[in-house]
Amino acid sequence: MSVAAAGLATAVLAGCGVDGKIGNYDKVSVWPDADPRGQSPIADLTTLTPVTVECYTPGKTDATGFGYGATYKISYDGGSGYIDASTSIMSDGGEVSPDRVPNC
Repeated sequence: MSVAAAGLATAVLAGCGVDGKIGNYDKVSVWPDADPRGQSPIADLTTLTPVTVECYTPGKTDATGFGYGATYKISYDGGSGYIDASTSIMSDGGEVSPDRVPNC
């Protein structure tokens, strides 16, 4: 294992999250809560914005079929919030996926 990989593994185990960069998107909205219904975005991130993925929240649907999709809780220079889990986030260890971060 390389020193960089060992450092990344230690960071993930310590609860610091997974560092990465937003994939090729013009705009990724950041929401104040995992459930964005009725809220306005608090920020917009663009391609290659550095982020730390802290955890994953599965989507939820109520009995009527309404709900919201899965999200990642992230932090970035200037704040933190939630983004859609379908957003491509590239880290040194490859693309971030729900199995690489804890549930929120």
